[in-house]
Amino acid sequence: MRLISYICLLLLLASTFNALAQMENIGSPNVASFSRTTYQAGTQNWAILQDDRGLVYFANNKGLLEFDGTNWQVFPLPNETIVRSVAIDAKGRLYIGGQDEFGYLEFDNKGKGVYRSLTDLVPTELRSFEDIWKIYISEEVSLFCSKKAIFRLEDGKMKAILPKGQRFENFFKLNDKILVQDFEKGLFELEGEQLVAVAGGDRFPGERITAILPYEQGRSLLITFSKGIFCMDQQGVQPWKVDADVFLKEHQAYCAIQLKNGKYAIGTPQNGLIIMGHEGDVELHLSKKNGLQNNTVLSVAQDIQQNLWLGLDNGIDYAEINSPFERICAEEDLLGTGYASVVQDGKLYLGTNQGLFYKELSKGGSSLNSQKFKLVENALGQVWNINEIDGHVVICQHKGASFLKDGRAEPFSNIQGAWKFLKLESQPGYILKGAYSGLYLYQAGDKGTVGGQTPDWRLLRRLEGFDESARIFEEDQDGNIWIAHAYKGLFKVKLSDDLQSVEQVKLYDPSSGLPEKLPINVSKIRNELVFTSPEGVFKYDKVSDRFIPHEGFVEIFGSGRNFHRVLEDKFGNVWFSVDHEFGMLKVQEQGIFNKFDVFYFNQIQEELVDGFEYVYAYDEQNVLIGTEKGFVHYSPLQNKNIDFPFNLLIRKVTSITERDSIVYWGNTIEKVPQAFAFPNAMNDFRFAFSAPYFEKISYLTYRYKLEGFENEWAPWSPKTEKEYTNLPAGNYAFKVQARNAYGQMSDEVVFAFKIFPPWYWSWYARVSYFSIVMLTLFGLVKYISKREELKTEAFKKEQTQKLERKEAEFKKEVEKSEGEIIKLRNEKLNADIKHKNSRLASVTMHLVQKSEILMKIKNDLKKIESEAPHAVKKKLHQITRTIESDIQLDDNWEQFETYFDQVHENFFKRLRLNFPELTPKDQKLCAYLRMNLTSKEIAPLLKISVRGVEISRYRLRKKLGLNPDVNLVSFIMEV
Repeated sequence: MRLISYICLLLLLASTFNALAQMENIGSPNVASFSRTTYQAGTQNWAILQDDRGLVYFANNKGLLEFDGTNWQVFPLPNETIVRSVAIDAKGRLYIGGQDEFGYLEFDNKGKGVYRSLTDLVPTELRSFEDIWKIYISEEVSLFCSKKAIFRLEDGKMKAILPKGQRFENFFKLNDKILVQDFEKGLFELEGEQLVAVAGGDRFPGERITAILPYEQGRSLLITFSKGIFCMDQQGVQPWKVDADVFLKEHQAYCAIQLKNGKYAIGTPQNGLIIMGHEGDVELHLSKKNGLQNNTVLSVAQDIQQNLWLGLDNGIDYAEINSPFERICAEEDLLGTGYASVVQDGKLYLGTNQGLFYKELSKGGSSLNSQKFKLVENALGQVWNINEIDGHVVICQHKGASFLKDGRAEPFSNIQGAWKFLKLESQPGYILKGAYSGLYLYQAGDKGTVGGQTPDWRLLRRLEGFDESARIFEEDQDGNIWIAHAYKGLFKVKLSDDLQSVEQVKLYDPSSGLPEKLPINVSKIRNELVFTSPEGVFKYDKVSDRFIPHEGFVEIFGSGRNFHRVLEDKFGNVWFSVDHEFGMLKVQEQGIFNKFDVFYFNQIQEELVDGFEYVYAYDEQNVLIGTEKGFVHYSPLQNKNIDFPFNLLIRKVTSITERDSIVYWGNTIEKVPQAFAFPNAMNDFRFAFSAPYFEKISYLTYRYKLEGFENEWAPWSPKTEKEYTNLPAGNYAFKVQARNAYGQMSDEVVFAFKIFPPWYWSWYARVSYFSIVMLTLFGLVKYISKREELKTEAFKKEQTQKLERKEAEFKKEVEKSEGEIIKLRNEKLNADIKHKNSRLASVTMHLVQKSEILMKIKNDLKKIESEAPHAVKKKLHQITRTIESDIQLDDNWEQFETYFDQVHENFFKRLRLNFPELTPKDQKLCAYLRMNLTSKEIAPLLKISVRGVEISRYRLRKKLGLNPDVNLVSFIMEV
């Protein structure tokens, strides 16, 4: 019989295995809503775009609306009209289309946005073009599409392309083609400046084409407003008869996009949004019933994280369709808080505080998401747990315990408060139940579930000796039962060998190594019991009968962490709830913690049921987590990859000192520019930052530090602003980092800046201060030295005065003697001078007499020569020449000059220095005049006549520059 039970179990597993693939979309994705009062702009949002930084822009009734994950900002158009379209080029320039206005928004090097209008390029007669509904930007050509005209901008010139009929209806970009719907004439392709008709495009007169999207093998899907979906190829357009076509014909299609996974998101004005699969099936339907603010979807866009932004008629929604999590709650008619779950017979069973509910996992031709949960028969009321033992599913409820059989609950115990059933490994065939009132022992029979029979479990007895509630308990290798009580602590219960009663109960307290704080919980991880507490994870040392920190958990999480619970699923993954973190350790190798990957799902932490944390992994692709509002379905493989770009931006730097003036606007596409520099008075700043990662946006946390002011990072927190005041002069770098709900951390972003010192502490001021100090020290030293010097001088003066008095008398005697000596010396000098003057005069008179005699002899010889014979005449002529030569007085003059300078104190040297233009003859004349000789006495000395002397005197006066009233001799005497 037991073999038959195992075979049936295998058949049951095989039947449910095929249902696993159908567990997608058993719930609804999380939807974050932003109302008009939140973003402070217009009600309607007509287009959505995300730039390379991750910022999201909405074409809003009030202008271009920007969202960075924290703050909303509106850029109104100059004419303050509705913005209908937005586009972006490769350089990050944002193009905006509104009513009778279009242009672009660019940012300067400090991030401030400036709008540049392009309307002036439009021909004057076409400037009343109403709304720009679509903008297409390429490297060479930009198209701005209105219903009256398409404006083509190329090389700075604007040209208008007019419709074939009265107006254009819609515009599309399909691969590299631009398609245009003329409301009357049909569908055209824009080739350059020409409109070329598309085959089959004339079958929709008066019907709006909502979207044209790529499909497969060169075909495209053409989605209309009210006539459904068509497939378009080179041969024409044909209806596409699929499930989504029926839905859209009823609810109409207003907008549509192709998703990155090849599926399609289609928004309706009446019934929300659908996700259409490749075969045209409706895989997901989002509406007001499961999270949207309203059912009118005007625009849709997929962001970097591959989730959906929805522009509604009134508000904005963010649907996390690519999140690995979806919610199973009241929207699917699942009522209450989630506690337990199981998959059996192709059905998903979920236990809540309201009862046990189920849902078929196989598709019935309609959207799986449209199915609702139903209450299991006989399973109304609080469900605490669901245990699978030997192929049997046991439901633990407040009212008792039941077997799940043929989709209904069959009670087998009316003992109130069944917490848990545990198969005893140390006692095969026996099952232990924990209840409100203690422990109960059951024995399993040989019958299985074959033929509709109920398992024959027999209640043997209540185990006397332990009277506490037993909700969380595990069996160790020695057969001891460890029971964690929420308010009393940790018990070790030893059963008697005959299983008749509890043989021993021990309550462990802090003296055994456990922390004082409660609760203490017990879990079995890798067949080892681990004990979680508010101060870490412990393990039991049987030899010392004490608890010690678990080195594996300490290595991963650190010590002293508040562990709420750790649970192991049947695939060996360890789920943890620690502090404010929730996640999974995916162990890669055998052993408890040899090699592992850590995944964080912090967005679920606050939704867990405190003390009743629950995780159920049916397979590695489908995990159910109990929450206060139902369940969360986790499907990692369904949603591929969560490691998307995670950017962080410094959005604004504000100077508090300068009346909150903005010094950096934070809109640049590039990283923060080079370091800013501020005067010393600007030393108070406020930094605003945000990470444009919108999935579980409320779980974004940040840390920051200001290098140059603090060394450690601030703790992680949801704060998106930080202020610093009264910063001293120096170089700083504000660093900030973000972490999302999955534990992924962004790169650090740095804003470097410098605060100059005050003028009184600038380098030149410090040099001045140093100079003043040094001069002061120098002056002080000089003052002290001078004071000591004065004291010394005073002492010396006192001593010298005594000497001076004695020397004064001696000096008088000496002076008297010296006066007599000087008198004698002067008399001697005067006598010397008189002697030299006398000698000089004698030499001079001798020269005069000599010259006169020689002149007389020369004249006489000339007379004789005229009368003498020729031979004598020749001889006389030679004698005359000799006399003339002697008259030159060269040797006598040098001797004369020497004596003259000695007597008259370098007269010739002073004369040459003052009057360098004088000739030697002039100098001789000056010397003779200095000797006070007459012209007659001078004439023979110069060998000229007296008349010649007078002429020489006249010329000398001119060379000396003398006025006529100045006496020449007196002037020379003073030289």
